[in-house]
Amino acid sequence: MLKSLATVGALTLALAIPTGASAQSGLLSDWGLSDMKTALTAAGATITKEGVLDGGAPYVGASSANGMKFVIYGTVCTGTPARCKGANMSASFTLDSDADVDAREKKIDRSAVGVRNAGDNSLEVSRYMIFDGGISRANLATNIEVFIEVSEDIWNGGGE
Repeated sequence: MLKSLATVGALTLALAIPTGASAQSGLLSDWGLSDMKTALTAAGATITKEGVLDGGAPYVGASSANGMKFVIYGTVCTGTPARCKGANMSASFTLDSDADVDAREKKIDRSAVGVRNAGDNSLEVSRYMIFDGGISRANLATNIEVFIEVSEDIWNGGGE
């Protein structure tokens, strides 16, 4: 009887631990280019470019359905091809002057993103995600959607 219970317990445990294809649909503890491109497409963005930065980190350029251009690049990346523990989403908007950028930056109050004067009359909007502990594919797409929505609002003069 105990041997049967042990066997049933082992089988139950084995079925509960995802492996192979089911593990791939689970949480992402890091990301690579194909993961990010899939998430961008799920968020309604169009991939415009992809590549690897000088330090080896992958990046993906994209545009929103409304034409806003942005980039996502990896941080804390290892391996070949690189897999990254962090992702930085960034969009930059050119204003008439650095004074306009400074004034606009002071008015923006959106907790979902950071804003800064990136120089050369450019206002940068960014959102950083950490993959430590895992993130679902659906949550990754949702984070991208939030970034796009908030950035487009700022791009169109909102955000206050």
